[in-house]
Amino acid sequence: MKKSKIVLIALAVIIALSGASLSGCAKPAQGPAQDVPAQDATTGSDPAATAPPEPSTEAPPEAPPEPSAADIWKQRVDSWPMTFGFANNEGSELIHVDYEDPGSAETGAVTTDGSGADTQAVAPADGSGADAQAGVPADTAFDPDRFSLVVGAYGEVLPIAYVGLQAASSGNTGRDNAANFANLPGYVYSQQDWKLTKDKTYLMTEMGPLVDAMIKLSPPGWKGNTPALPKETIDSIAQYKERGVVWGKELAATANGLIGLILYEQQGSGMLFSIVYMDGEKTLFWDCPAEYNEGSTWRVDSGDEPGAFAPLFLAQFDEGLLMGLTWGAPEGENIVILYEDHGAFTQMDGIDYSRYWSP
Repeated sequence: MKKSKIVLIALAVIIALSGASLSGCAKPAQGPAQDVPAQDATTGSDPAATAPPEPSTEAPPEAPPEPSAADIWKQRVDSWPMTFGFANNEGSELIHVDYEDPGSAETGAVTTDGSGADTQAVAPADGSGADAQAGVPADTAFDPDRFSLVVGAYGEVLPIAYVGLQAASSGNTGRDNAANFANLPGYVYSQQDWKLTKDKTYLMTEMGPLVDAMIKLSPPGWKGNTPALPKETIDSIAQYKERGVVWGKELAATANGLIGLILYEQQGSGMLFSIVYMDGEKTLFWDCPAEYNEGSTWRVDSGDEPGAFAPLFLAQFDEGLLMGLTWGAPEGENIVILYEDHGAFTQMDGIDYSRYWSP
């Protein structure tokens, strides 16, 4: 074979082998077309990477709202043990009525003496386990051991001791008064060193911020008589309120001022009375408007009279004054808690008490 022919054959074989090798290489998978940033001609960097960010169009988050006076006062009061009860006719015991507790007659926890007659059942607080026999759960929302003091009219503070849980009897009339004391379901406390005032409502608490902050109050009159406010005081209130005053009564005296009750003249069908605090530096009103009703303007069967008020306590805090009042009427007694807010008194929601005592 000629030499030139041999060279041609060798080249053909090399070309064939090269083509077979190229056809056997897998190409990289191609994804969707993507924009490739242009490279800076001088530095080779991406211009978009060094461009300043566009300003945000989103509004900045709003600051949380400032707590209201009601929220601040409620938080303060909720940190204390604070509830209410009333005394029996002997002044030796006090009961915090609780119809929700399993010791009530509605849950069948009333005990009998075997003769068919209901007996008063008081579960002792001696840790003997007798509470369980009276149907008292191991964990209840009410902690009776937290209450060691009661606050009575004009800020009188007396110690109390927990006796136990009293179950209701079938003789329960549903009246929260001293005559029905032994038939009511609730937590019973004793007072041995002094006498409670019979059938009076007391605020139950413990030694702490409320008692420490209380301002001394004195009854305004002899043996509970309520004297009239001085004429100059009534005249100044009438001028301030731009409304005539029917009468004004002093409810309590402080070292520098007083707490009073004002009844204003009727305007059309509109009626109004105020609880007022005056101390020479500030004057605070709690206004109670109502529509005239011959028999029950403010309270059932009270006619057009406001009712009977007596201060339980007056206390001074950083936020201002806090005052508790009993508000009696023929059908029952309410407890009102007032707090100072922007130059006036406002009634506190959720911290109150009512008892039905009508015969």
